[in-house]
Amino acid sequence: MKANRQNLALSVVLALVVFGLSACNRGRTVEAAREDRPSAVSSAEQDFMKKATEANLTEIDVARIALQKSDNIDVRDYATMIQSDHTSALEDLTDLMRDNAVPESKTLAADTKKDMDRMNLLTGPEFDREFVNMMVADHQKALEMFRDQAANAQNPDVKKYAENLLPKLEMHLDKAQRLQSKLFGGAK
Repeated sequence: MKANRQNLALSVVLALVVFGLSACNRGRTVEAAREDRPSAVSSAEQDFMKKATEANLTEIDVARIALQKSDNIDVRDYATMIQSDHTSALEDLTDLMRDNAVPESKTLAADTKKDMDRMNLLTGPEFDREFVNMMVADHQKALEMFRDQAANAQNPDVKKYAENLLPKLEMHLDKAQRLQSKLFGGAK
């Protein structure tokens, strides 16, 4: 009888140890996994990513139109740079969105489509000036949006994306403003 109680007690203690250790291991595994994952993406960060996607798509499409329509070498060079840089930025953003389970949008806003349709109707120097004006305005808006995310994003990957793109956007704006001065100043 004493042996049965000892066996029963030993079985209970052994069961407690086994379940206790597995619970401890499970807790450590969950905690370790939690440390490796980036913080969740807030709704503001998701909104930023969607707007940044639309901005990149717009820049790529407008640059494509400029490459088709413009005969001005400076405008064409600028459009080539815009198309290349924003395609690369869009690829990085697409990866970031996929990694954070943020749905992608491949469509442009109605007002953007309307602006592009209007651009398609223009030709020559009138097109060039309108293209450059659009680039200045778009990059000013983009810089404001990216500066806000660089300063306020909580997700480290979103913050890094915004910070990394800021210098390129600033350079795009600077070049667009110089080109704007050249086009409106009558210089060829």
